[in-house]
Formats: sequence, C-alpha cells, structure tokens
Amino acid sequence: MTPEQLMHIYLNECRLHAEVLAEALKEADAWLPLNAETMERLTKEQLRVLDQLAYRFTKLQDTMGQKVLPTILELAQEPIASDATFAEKLNWLERMGALPSADEWKKLRVARNAIAHEYPDDRDLRASAINRFFNGVKQLNELHKYVGKYVLEHFPTLDTLS
Repeated sequence: MTPEQLMHIYLNECRLHAEVLAEALKEADAWLPLNAETMERLTKEQLRVLDQLAYRFTKLQDTMGQKVLPTILELAQEPIASDATFAEKLNWLERMGALPSADEWKKLRVARNAIAHEYPDDRDLRASAINRFFNGVKQLNELHKYVGKYVLEHFPTLDTLS
C-alpha cells in the first residue's frame, strides 16, 4: 500500500475512536468533574463510560502517535533521520505546523498516565486524576481535529481516496 492509502486507513481509524470519545465525553459531561464524595457514588454505567474514555483515548493516541504522525513525515518527505527519537519527530511536526505544540502531545501522555493509577486509599487523588484525564480527552479530540485538518490541507489527494 502507498503511504496515501495507509494514511486514509489511519485517519478512518482515528475518526472512529474520536467519534466514540466525543459521545462518551458528552455523556460524562453531566457528572464531571468529580470530587471525593461523588467518586464514591459512581454508578456502574458511569464507570463503563470512564472505561470507554480510557480505552478510546489510548487507541486514538496510539494510532496518531504510531501511525498518523510518522506517515505525515513520510508524505511530506521530511529529511528527518530514521533513528530520530519520538520527541525529535514531535518537534519536527510542530515546526511543520502539523502539531500546534510538541509539549501538548507530551502533556497528553501525562493525562493518560494519570488515569492508570488507582489511588485506592485517596478519593481526592482519584477524583483529581480522573478530572485531569477528562481534560486530556478533550485536548486529544481537539488535537485530532487539528492534525486531520493539516493532513487534508497539505495532502489533498487523500480526500479523494475511498
């Protein structure tokens, strides 16, 4: 497959994750942010939504980081070394305008890590971690839109692929 065909597949995959994330965000928006008291009253349905947010966040971030962003560099034929670190690639993508901020991507990793910790003995810490993660989900969805717009503006032939 060509890089254009692969990018088309990757963007569709991201679109699915982003759509499910947006639906879950809308659902969770009614009962977030959390605090120590509301943490104890989460229903199974609310926990399911949090699980869905965590899963789709991870899938969207992984697909973007492992597939979309490297393929942007390939399509743009940027002369970045093949052994460049991911941080170097992020900085390059920022300079190209494909990312608004390499630091923003790094902060999303922090948000992702925050949700991985359970903090079983501290409801305040758990609530705070979930609230930070929730903000990270919103940021990732916005970043997905930004990158998608960049791709379609800079590689218009992708818009015609079916």
